[in-house]
Amino acid sequence: MGSILGNRVVRVEDPRFLTGEGTYVENMDLPNGAWVHFVRSQYAHGAILSIDVAEALDVPGVIAIFTGAEIDLPVFPHGVPTLPDGCQRPLIARDRVRFVGEPVAAVVADNRYAAADAVDLVIVDIDPLPAIVELDDALADETLIHPAVGSNVYLRFASDKQADFDGCEVIVELEVMNQRLNAAPLETRSGAAWWEPGDEGDRLVHYSACQGAHQTRDILARLYDLPPARVRAVVPDMGGGFGCKSRTVGEELTLGWLSRAVDRPVQFTETRSESMMAMPQGRGQLMKLRLGGTHEGRVTAYQVDVVQDAGAYPLMGSYLPMMTQRMVPGVYDIPNCGFTGVSVATNKMSTTAYRGAGRPEAALGIERAIDLFATEIGMDPAEVRRRNFIPRFMEATTTGIGTAYDVGDYPEAMERVLAAADYDGLRVEQARRRAGGDRVQMGIGLGVYVEITAGAGPSEHGEVSLQADGRLRVVSGSTPYGQGHVTTWKMLVADRTGVPMDRIDIVLGDTDLVPSGGLTVGSRSVQIAGSSIADATAKLVDA
Repeated sequence: MGSILGNRVVRVEDPRFLTGEGTYVENMDLPNGAWVHFVRSQYAHGAILSIDVAEALDVPGVIAIFTGAEIDLPVFPHGVPTLPDGCQRPLIARDRVRFVGEPVAAVVADNRYAAADAVDLVIVDIDPLPAIVELDDALADETLIHPAVGSNVYLRFASDKQADFDGCEVIVELEVMNQRLNAAPLETRSGAAWWEPGDEGDRLVHYSACQGAHQTRDILARLYDLPPARVRAVVPDMGGGFGCKSRTVGEELTLGWLSRAVDRPVQFTETRSESMMAMPQGRGQLMKLRLGGTHEGRVTAYQVDVVQDAGAYPLMGSYLPMMTQRMVPGVYDIPNCGFTGVSVATNKMSTTAYRGAGRPEAALGIERAIDLFATEIGMDPAEVRRRNFIPRFMEATTTGIGTAYDVGDYPEAMERVLAAADYDGLRVEQARRRAGGDRVQMGIGLGVYVEITAGAGPSEHGEVSLQADGRLRVVSGSTPYGQGHVTTWKMLVADRTGVPMDRIDIVLGDTDLVPSGGLTVGSRSVQIAGSSIADATAKLVDA
């Protein structure tokens, strides 16, 4: 039961999470359920010559083993319409493997332990091919990861104009590598699937630890050639996602096929080691930065050139340079700036959205460049920022790269931080330690950040209704995975109706119960879903 203590709201989700009463895909009790483990490639690139499952089939408890050639599902469709054909991912590798950890066969067994034991006994003969790991090698196109595409380039990007450095008194250049990251959520990827009879034919039920049930339903309907009404997708409690679980991808999507093949519900949860190899990753972006300006600290030109490591099969990560492009100048007034980007294939796991999805990369680039410029001209980095901020604005303004910002007061924001931290005092102490050769030195970092949020769709389902017993029922298309949606939605409705939070019920994460829904990504939930709930509440009050 939620309560308000002074101005503090106690989260209603936490008691059951902290007492082990959360409902996760992993701990679902499926009657007559079977477990799935996947045999994974130990090679980054190679041709599959043969797969011998004979010994593995003798493991007690093993029901069946299926290779990619037997699982006759379509390839995973592109999420970005401008991507070339010929590089879509087969859910289970068929003729070639393209990253370490790519699944090549699925083992179905009575329990997870038998399935894991059998995986180790499957013999996969792979003829190794040259692996593309470095971005320069990918751009060289000497080895093609997808020969049908004819190049390792997935996408190219460019701003309408490029920066002109003529007249710059000072120019600095640097490379910044935003290294690949694994999101490492507490809950790894997890899924369960079974078929149930329906009026129009068998219906696929799929539980997934992902960031949006409706997107999972739609992709399953497409892969299994079913109308959406014959697919039910459910996202129960979820242990984190951070963007890398934004969509259900890859081998988990075979669970419905496997369930039908063995005529039993099936369940899959990857191990932490598998997650580090085969879960979509983040970042992987090399930035070449060039910034020019005057000795007085005014920045007059800025160019960003990006190479994006999109991995073996293009997901959202292939599109990240576009997000970086939109945020190139950050909070600074630099009309003369430009951008180019290229997304390339490598023999690594695919990259996808992760914690800001291309926008933190842009912020890192401009902030590093500003600091280097300040060092070059011998000016305090805070002062360089003061001289280049976009002035306070209360109506939309367009940056030098063409992105509209709504409102902002970046100078005041920085000054408040500097005052709170006693920035001048820190600089004095830093100088004292350096002059005295102190063993413990002091580093001072400064950054100012702005980010476009609330993307991935301008609307979200929000519904509030009065029940016969006086309770309020709130239906939301936004799916939580740790953010506190349930508490937030209760607060929004309680504030507008006066109904106590413990008399408000929240429904989410189930395509049978929620008519539509988007992904919980890009800091959009309270802005979009919360606004829809607030609007629905106002209409109910006025009714």
